[in-house]
Amino acid sequence: MAVASSPLADMSRQPNRIWRVGAGLAECPVWLEDRRQLAWVDIVRPSCHLLDPATGETRTFEVPAKIGSAAPAPDGAMLLALEDGLWRRNAEGGLDRCASPDMTGVHFNDGKCDPAGRFWVGSRSSDGSPARGKLFRFDPDGTLHEMASGFDVPNGLGWSPAGDAFYLVDTVPRLLYRYDYDPASGSIGRRRVIQDFAGQSGKPDGLAVDAAGNLWCAMWDGGGILVLSPEGLLLDRLPTPCPRPTSCAFGGEERMTLFVTSASYGLDPTDSGFGDSGSIFAFRSLIPGTPVAPMAGSGKLNMTKM
Repeated sequence: MAVASSPLADMSRQPNRIWRVGAGLAECPVWLEDRRQLAWVDIVRPSCHLLDPATGETRTFEVPAKIGSAAPAPDGAMLLALEDGLWRRNAEGGLDRCASPDMTGVHFNDGKCDPAGRFWVGSRSSDGSPARGKLFRFDPDGTLHEMASGFDVPNGLGWSPAGDAFYLVDTVPRLLYRYDYDPASGSIGRRRVIQDFAGQSGKPDGLAVDAAGNLWCAMWDGGGILVLSPEGLLLDRLPTPCPRPTSCAFGGEERMTLFVTSASYGLDPTDSGFGDSGSIFAFRSLIPGTPVAPMAGSGKLNMTKM
């Protein structure tokens, strides 16, 4: 590994905070700058959570179906990617249906807003069939666009600091793609594989991008976060006190904290390797992360009442 060029070179390899939230499958962490809170979802215990790192308090609301991801939306709302489609949860807790694709035999997985506030979300086969996954873009005007297809489990979305590249993981074949990206139109262009994780421990899951353009990718069953250059060169590895880190996000003061979510799902809590599975970890970073935008628009998203 080219450790000398790694942003981890002088960084502590131990978390400075651990919140033992008892998650089954925590995913999709996103820092809410205006609230100074970390939002995350629990896929197998369908719910959305808001963690206040300053106090350790967590506010939770359950959702009516399996959830893949979520994003903050205008007027205190949240955009939810549920197994039966996209929904907007308003500040009072009501649910409004948004434009959604045909969800027969598939469900949503990871999702994230691009710098312009457009929500990108992947779908995957519910029975594990290969190549049925798709990538969608949900725009602030409420329209939905299919952007790509043929994935097994689309995951780990991110954008370069300049906004000219879009990154996407396909977990099962263990590939990391880099697309040319047009930030003005939200279109993707040429695609290439910049990392094949076949020789690494675990499978690539969620990721975050730092201000230098490096990618921080959680490795499911790999017990750590791999740090890669913007071109996919493996730079270093940050170990986690759990075998199944699921994703990560930069936040906190000046976005200098790396928050890592994890899963206890499928693990034996009496096993010596269980560690702090199902917890959220905070690592102090030496480089800030790129901000992740909330959903843009007025909040009037061509919705029908549930």
